[in-house]
Parts: sequence; C-alpha cells; structure tokens
Amino acid sequence: MTASTPVSKTPPKARASEGAQSVRRAVALLRALSTHTATGWRLSDLAEETGLDHTTVHRLLAGLVEERLATRVAGTRRYTLGALTFELGVAASPYFSLDRAAAPRLAKLAADTRDMVFLNVRSGADSVCIARHEGRKALKAYTVDVGTRRPLALSAGGVAMLVCMPRAEYVDIEAQNLRSIMRRGEARQAAVRRMLQRSHRLGYGFNQEDIIPGIAALGVSINMPDGAPVASLSLAASGADLTVPRRAPLLERLREEATAIEALLEPMRYD
Repeated sequence: MTASTPVSKTPPKARASEGAQSVRRAVALLRALSTHTATGWRLSDLAEETGLDHTTVHRLLAGLVEERLATRVAGTRRYTLGALTFELGVAASPYFSLDRAAAPRLAKLAADTRDMVFLNVRSGADSVCIARHEGRKALKAYTVDVGTRRPLALSAGGVAMLVCMPRAEYVDIEAQNLRSIMRRGEARQAAVRRMLQRSHRLGYGFNQEDIIPGIAALGVSINMPDGAPVASLSLAASGADLTVPRRAPLLERLREEATAIEALLEPMRYD
C-alpha cells in the first residue's frame, strides 16, 4: 500500500498570494543590491533598507545566491548582484537599449553644451542612469555613473518624470521617496522638497544646487505616446554656468532632443 500524497490545507488563492509576496520581496532585495554594486550590502543593512526581517532576508539571499542572481563579495560578508543578472540584462538589451539608440544625439548634446548629459529611465519609484556623456567641463563632485539607482525625487531627471505623472501617482511616489530619503537626514529631505516644489511649479526638473553645493541641473521627461513618462534627459553644470540667461536656450534644446528620443522608443518594450 503506497502512502498518499499530503494535501496542502492552504487555499490556492492564498498560495498564489504567498508566491507573489515572495517574488516582490526578492525583487526588493535585487533593487537594493543594485544600489551598491561595488561595495555590496551587509545582511543587516539589507534588512533595514527593505524593511524585511533578518530571517527573511537570509532565506531569500540564500536562494538568490544559489540561482546566481546574487553573490557574496570575496573576503567579506557583503552581498551584491550575481552573474545571472548580467546575463539576463544582455538578453534583454536589444529591446531596451535606449542608451545605444540615443548615443549619437547625447554625445553631440554634451559636446555642444560642454556640460554633463544624462539619460535616465524610470524603474518604479526610482530612476536608473543608463547613459552619461561628459562635455569639456568636468564636475568632480558629481558621482552619478551608469547604473546608479536613486529615488525619482533625488535628481532633476527623476523629478522631471515625477511632475508629468497624474496627481495621485505623483503624491504616492513623492511619499515613498521622502520616506527613503529621510534616512539620509532632515537637511537632504528639506533640499528635495525645495526641488520638488520648484520643479512642479515650472513643469520640468530644476535642481538649483539643492543636492550638491555648486552643482545645478535641468531635466525634461521622455514620454510614451500616451504621455506616461518612461525616461528623462538631464544636463548638469556648475551653478554659475546655469544662470537664467543660459537656462532658457538649454531647456529648449533639451526638449528638442527629448522629442527626438521619444521617436526611438517605438520598437522597444518600455511600458
């Protein structure tokens, strides 16, 4: 006589909900891991960042490491993204490489303005830098590189996307971002609020030396045909180089380039 297969007492809908929750938690860990790829994260810091308890983080990390989505930084107890994340990115690249398609325009814009030009894409409540082109004027204090992930409210490019969103979505993401930024201190949160209020009034992203003293930035959104912001184009310069007389023509140029880049989105799979 064979033993019968144990029957789960958990309803199918509950099991599906538990599975979706596990996926969301694992994705939250991967997002966090993507923000410190050079140094990695300690398990305790990951738990604090994601709001998950240590046991859950330890269990999920073990699974991510086993599947090569995460890895341990050699000689440390820190974790970062694994090789499989790179392999998946390579496979997806032909359908999302807005940076490659826009590269000639971005390089020319940086050369013409002599400033730093960035292309960012939206990732939920964050923005991710996918291209950086430097003009002749280096900004040594500006540490945003390709791959940098930040809350939308923390940059002119991210705010440019925020101010184009429907009111309810804007309010929700603003609240999420401010909770995240609060860990960076009250002064940073106050600076972000100033930038948000100014940009919302203007209708585009404008960082008036709010985040890093001496560095200002303009940002405009890149939208899907239905108007949903999916990316942004921004320009960073010293505050002295981004005065009112120069700001207007730069903003016009950014908008022209953003419109041209929007035409490149059609064959891609952004939504």
